[in-house]
Amino acid sequence: MTRVSIIIPCHNSVSTLPDTLRSVVGQTFMDWEIIAINDGSTDDTRAMLDKYAAKDPRIRVVDGPGGGASAARNIGLKAAKGEIIAFLDSDDIWHKDRLARLLKFFTDSPRTDIAYSRFAFFTDTPGDNHTTSTVPAKALTVRDLLEENVVGTMSNLIVSRDILDQTGHFREDISHGEDREWLVRAAAKGFVIHGFDATLLHYRTSVGGLSTDLEKMYAGWRKSVETAGTLNALPSRGAVRSAEAVYLRYLARRAMRLGMPPRTAASYALRGVALSPASFFRDKRRGTLTLASALASVIAPRAMRAALLNR
Repeated sequence: MTRVSIIIPCHNSVSTLPDTLRSVVGQTFMDWEIIAINDGSTDDTRAMLDKYAAKDPRIRVVDGPGGGASAARNIGLKAAKGEIIAFLDSDDIWHKDRLARLLKFFTDSPRTDIAYSRFAFFTDTPGDNHTTSTVPAKALTVRDLLEENVVGTMSNLIVSRDILDQTGHFREDISHGEDREWLVRAAAKGFVIHGFDATLLHYRTSVGGLSTDLEKMYAGWRKSVETAGTLNALPSRGAVRSAEAVYLRYLARRAMRLGMPPRTAASYALRGVALSPASFFRDKRRGTLTLASALASVIAPRAMRAALLNR
C-alpha cells in the first residue's frame, strides 16, 4: 500500500503549479502518490498535469467539475490509496524534507492524530517574507482553533485515513476557512492535533487569492463557531468573545501583510479591541504593535507600516 496520498486541488493553476509539483517530486521521502484534481480549469492546467503524470507514475490526474477546493479534496479522497493523507494547495511549496520529518514526528508521537508544522509566508519566491508561524507545545483545543488557527492552511495537514473517515470529509458549502471548520470537528470529537516545531511549508499569500477575501474568512470563522455549538464543544460566551477578538487581530495583521487598503486593517483591529480589550492585548507586544500599525496605516507610508508589523 502507498504510504502517503497527497491531494492537490488545481483550478487555473498553471503559473504556480510547476513549483508546487517539483516540491513534492523532490521529497526525500518517496513512498507517495499525488492525486491532482483539475477542478474545472480553463487554462493549461490539465495539460501541465498530464505532462508531469507522463513522467512520474505516482501522479494521477482526476477531473472535477469546478465545485471549489473542498469538493475537489473530497473527490481526491475517493481516489486516494494511501494510509496517510496529506493536502497541498497548488500554489504552496513544501520543504524537501517535509514528509520525512513530519511523518517521523507523526509516527513517534502515538497520541498525535493530526500533525502540522510551522510555515513561512511568501509572495513570489520562498524567503521573500521573513514572517513565520508559531507552533504551541500543547495540543490544539477548539478554543485555540477559534482564536488564531496556527495550522494556517490545508497544505499544512497530515492525517490518517481512518480519522478522516470518522470526522467526515470537507464541507462544500464553505469556501473560506473549511480547514478550520474540519479541525474544530476533529478537536470536538477528541482527536489530538499536535504541531512539529520546524518550518516545512512555504505558504503563498498574494492579493486576489482566496486567502485575501477577509470578510469571507470571517464568515467561515462563524461557521466554525456554529459547528462547535452543534457538537456541544463551544466554549463559554465569554471565551467565544475572547476568541473573536484574537481572530480580528489576526485579520488585521493579514490585511497589513497583504498590503490591503489601510482602513481595512484599522477596522478589524478596532473591532477586536472593542469586543475584548483583554484578549486583544493578551499578547501585549503583538496586540500593541497590531493596533499601532493598523492605525498608522491610515496615515503612515507603507515602509513604516511594514517596519512596525514585523517587529
